[in-house]
Amino acid sequence: MKLTDKRFWIFEAFSVLSTALTVGLMELVDRFRLDSDVLPICIIMLTTYLIGHAVAWKSNRSCAWLKLGLTTYLFSAVALAVIFAIIFGIDWLAPTEVSDDVSADEYVGFSALDLTLVIILIWGIISFIPTMVTAFVASLCFRAKTTVATGMKLRSISLESIGVDGIAYTKSEALRIAEKYYNSNIPILGGDVYLFNNGNIKPTFDNWYCNRNNSETSYEYVARSYQVACDYIKKYPDNANIFFSIVKGHIDE
Repeated sequence: MKLTDKRFWIFEAFSVLSTALTVGLMELVDRFRLDSDVLPICIIMLTTYLIGHAVAWKSNRSCAWLKLGLTTYLFSAVALAVIFAIIFGIDWLAPTEVSDDVSADEYVGFSALDLTLVIILIWGIISFIPTMVTAFVASLCFRAKTTVATGMKLRSISLESIGVDGIAYTKSEALRIAEKYYNSNIPILGGDVYLFNNGNIKPTFDNWYCNRNNSETSYEYVARSYQVACDYIKKYPDNANIFFSIVKGHIDE
């Protein structure tokens, strides 16, 4: 996970949406209304979601919303448990003393700390829906940015979602791009193969490369690298879900 990855910060921003949805659901149920306690509870919720989103993003960068939502909920629950333990520790270290004037049959209400714990426990139940909704919306957002299409036919995909600054192309489009580089006297250093299925991009770890020989002229290297790229792409088994990235070089004059 890189701090320069815009998608990470976008996903972190979705923590605000998760918090708003959770508070909204709790407000819909009269028994769970937050009233004046909404600010500290919102801070706790937002902190929990921020931690959950960050860890989930690092462990799962695919656009599969179900997996993304479940991992976010899981890690948010772990963060919740840590916060719960801290609050419980504070309560244990600083117990509230009850006055001797209170009779045995007199009801002693919940303290602010007790109410906070109850609300956090309620969050653990209610937050499942906002977490899954947020993951679904984020997945749609990322998929929309992943696909670069012309008309109704998918021709290329952005690799940004898996931390790669580049674009992968279908077989026919990759051959067209390779020819464009050849006509522009640009050598092709190599390329990688990716599988794009149900909005998820996965590297196949298949690749090719073409290094320049010492005895080659610039034109010879451009021509040979173009031929190597075309041969590899053409011979690769046909699959509509296979995409090729191409790494271009430059000629030192």
